[in-house]
Amino acid sequence: MPQLDRIIIFSQIFWLFIVFILFYTTITHFFLPKFLKVLRARKLIIKVNSEKVTFIVNKSSKNKIKLLGVIMKNLTTVKKILNSTSTFNTSNFNITKTNKIDELVGKTVKNSVLFCNFQILDSINIYSKLIQK
Repeated sequence: MPQLDRIIIFSQIFWLFIVFILFYTTITHFFLPKFLKVLRARKLIIKVNSEKVTFIVNKSSKNKIKLLGVIMKNLTTVKKILNSTSTFNTSNFNITKTNKIDELVGKTVKNSVLFCNFQILDSINIYSKLIQK
């Protein structure tokens, strides 16, 4: 069998080692550094994006807490004003109390609009009169 001849096998092993060494050096010196550079860049991009996400989440949670505090404060003020009057007759309300209530409701609406985001808007269900639910 000519492929197992002892005279030819040395040259085949020699050229196998030469080709392997050339292939190995080409891969390790040219392609592998580029590949590793891309992997490092991807890892850095993921790290930066995750830091931005955590910053935005923290900022939105702080805004949510502030919004809840302002809304609760204004709602308690409105509740106190409404509870201070004994009845809901229009004869008992004078102009100053009505203006004060309008001002407080306006501030509450303004604050809720300023700090409103799409999560709050999406949580409110609005149904048309045509749709029966």
